[in-house]
Amino acid sequence: MQPQTGIILVTHGSRLAAGNDALLQFAVQLRQRLGTELIEPAFMEIAQPSIPVAIHKLIQQGCRHIFGYALFLVPGTHLQNDIPALFAEVLKDHPGVTWELSPPMLTEPRLLDFVADQLK
Repeated sequence: MQPQTGIILVTHGSRLAAGNDALLQFAVQLRQRLGTELIEPAFMEIAQPSIPVAIHKLIQQGCRHIFGYALFLVPGTHLQNDIPALFAEVLKDHPGVTWELSPPMLTEPRLLDFVADQLK
């Protein structure tokens, strides 16, 4: 039996409520689309819920693997250093929980198609 996987949608966070609300609403829609409650929004900084809060919430729901879906376009410092450090710090107290982080969105070939179609 596979360990239960939870998903964290990670973005930077904004001082503008509308920017943060967009991620919160996206998480609701994604839960409905995928038929799971094991999807949590999280912000790198500025807004709540934070990444540690989202991780703890999924662990409390029985998740033993956390997939961080990074809503970042490029492999910058947050994606390469800061977010992995946060995951590692929180999960050091949960040795049975594994995690992984998605690559930046610009590595997804379908994004190129999407943007090209939008620009046509």
